[in-house]
Amino acid sequence: MVRKIISCLIITALSIFMVLGTVGCNSKKAPTAKKSAPPDQVTFQLNWLPEEPVYWAAIDKGFWAEQNLDVKIIRGYGSVDTITKIATKQAVFGRADIGNLILARAQEGIKIKAVATYHANYPSIIIFKKSSGMKEPKNLEGKTIVTTAVSTMRTFWPVFAQAAGIDQSKVHWKIADPALQRAIFIRGEADAFALSLHFFSQVEDLAGEPLDFFAYKDYGNSGRYGDVIFADEDTITQNPDLVKRFIAGYLKGMRYCIENPSEVGKIIKKYAPEIDADMSVKSWQTELGNNIMVTDESQKYGLGWMSRDRMVKTIDIVSKAYKLQKNITPETVYTTNFLPEEPVYPPKK
Repeated sequence: MVRKIISCLIITALSIFMVLGTVGCNSKKAPTAKKSAPPDQVTFQLNWLPEEPVYWAAIDKGFWAEQNLDVKIIRGYGSVDTITKIATKQAVFGRADIGNLILARAQEGIKIKAVATYHANYPSIIIFKKSSGMKEPKNLEGKTIVTTAVSTMRTFWPVFAQAAGIDQSKVHWKIADPALQRAIFIRGEADAFALSLHFFSQVEDLAGEPLDFFAYKDYGNSGRYGDVIFADEDTITQNPDLVKRFIAGYLKGMRYCIENPSEVGKIIKKYAPEIDADMSVKSWQTELGNNIMVTDESQKYGLGWMSRDRMVKTIDIVSKAYKLQKNITPETVYTTNFLPEEPVYPPKK
């Protein structure tokens, strides 16, 4: 009887041990659920309308989501307004012309810095009708160019004109409201039109006839960067990881659009339905075909790269155009510290 009781106790003990042992093993092998942190909310302020594809591709293809970022895109009202929004913490990142960043630093002491390029080359052009017979920039002498009162194309005109051998006193300017300048050119009330290359295809489509252009970058202005991605120094200093992650996703979006130009219209249309998808593709391909987004420098060092030598040239061009008195050093307006350690290279040509 005693032996039987002992056997039962042993069996019971072994059963309990086996159960506990099983539970213990399962507990060790069970993966610990790691709750991922909620994505950082980031506001990205454009300098104009949301009609270019890079940032939409970064959202659509999940490149910012990979960086645990939830990015909200806000349209802009010009580079100056965007700089103000970043400086006053109404947005975290912005896109603006590097010339306006230099001006903001020199004239108002606004502490902002470029952290990556958008336009690796300055995109300003002078459009004209092919039927005009103009073949070289000097043919603009005796002609009228339409633009707006705040056009940077007019501000940097002296640099372009001098490099292209144009007698500036023989060129006339017609200042127009932004909403009217295209119609003025198309109706023939001006011989040429100063604007960004991005809008060339749109104007040509409206004109209903072949157009051509002279690009500032091809006549002595090749050292000038164009639009950049920037942030204020507080963000750069206090949250460097956020800057790195934002730039990483942005650059992947840039590469995707360069590799897949035919898709950009469809991507933009998903997020900005009012945009003409076919025209977006044309505009993007025009920029790519004229080396606005990709240069030899970005082929060598990766997308978003800025060199000190070219930034020195850019500052010099801007300083002369605006007659700046204050000496601005490159280190006060840009940094490449947040570009990926492994560069995001554009596709090989």
